[in-house]
Parts: sequence; structure tokens; C-alpha cells
Amino acid sequence: MSTFEEERQRDFAAYERMKDEIVAKYRGQYVAIADGRLTKVAPTIEAAREAVKQFKHYLLFEAGTEPPRSIVYIRCLIL
Repeated sequence: MSTFEEERQRDFAAYERMKDEIVAKYRGQYVAIADGRLTKVAPTIEAAREAVKQFKHYLLFEAGTEPPRSIVYIRCLIL
């Protein structure tokens, strides 16, 4: 099982590999990267988030902008 930090590093590495393609193909749409791969491209942030809500770490941002490096989305379970 991978740690949160490993997943975070994998997602940012995937973004760095794909960022030119993401901007060229998907500018203005919302992009989700999880598990080290492009997981969803959608017209709304809600639709993109829906595709990654089961992951511990994911990047969610508008294509053409940089994903936030200091803010991360973490799925929490409240019992």
C-alpha cells in the first residue's frame, strides 16, 4: 500500500510529464490526476472531482493553470 506522500509525488510527476498536452487539449476544462495518471477531464470541477473521490490523493485543477502544490484534497472518513 502506498503512502500519501508517494501518491502525491506520483501525481505531480504525472502532471509534469503531461502538462503540455493537458494545456493543448483541455484548456478551460477541469482535469483530475490520481494514481499517477490522467483520470478525468470534465467541463465542471464537480464532475472531475466525482471521478477521483475514492483516491487518498489527487490533483484537481483547470487546464491552463498550475495545480496547487500547497493545497491537497484528502478524502476523510468521519465515524
